[in-house]
Amino acid sequence: MKKRRTTVIALAASKGGVGKTTIASALAVRAAQESKKVALIDLDPQESLASWWDRRGKAANPKLFELNGGGSTEALELVIAEGFEWVFIDTPPGALKFTQPAVASADFVIIPTRASALDIEAVDTVVDICRDHRKPYVFVINHAHPTWKLTKTTLAYLRSAGHHVLDQLVTYRMAYISAMTVGKSGPEIEKEARKEIDSLWAEIKVLVAKVS
Repeated sequence: MKKRRTTVIALAASKGGVGKTTIASALAVRAAQESKKVALIDLDPQESLASWWDRRGKAANPKLFELNGGGSTEALELVIAEGFEWVFIDTPPGALKFTQPAVASADFVIIPTRASALDIEAVDTVVDICRDHRKPYVFVINHAHPTWKLTKTTLAYLRSAGHHVLDQLVTYRMAYISAMTVGKSGPEIEKEARKEIDSLWAEIKVLVAKVS
């Protein structure tokens, strides 16, 4: 049987609080429903993803690698070389020394943002890194609602600037917050959250297939 190539997805944003860890964990759990070889890499010195994984009970799938003490490109390549089909990299806000190697090692970059002017003003740094490394990227609007005027304004602004934005939003739901405190992902405890992440994952897989 032909071995499936490793696909590395980095979640990156220079601003904190945009949902990188929440989305990374939800997508990894979703990917693990289809693949036995899914890995998470925690590059954040705050170790939020690692804490979530500990609360989860250190389940074998997805597997977690903590490289916050030395997130070099070489270290990331060692993890990728272990034969995982999907690798999700969670990066810290602001720390470009971690974001740079994560983007450089990624096949695809997801940039979460909230629907606010302060968040939109902060996206250029990561976009520039993606362009410098010639990495395809896409935005996902998090902690929003499709009927909010600000959501529509944010979506229109990003697209008018030439950015690809996923159609599926990650809406503001207590399920995502409460799930993280018990080592779960939002889709594992709420039906509507599951529909959102299923739709998000379907979009991402189509885009990844186009650039693979």
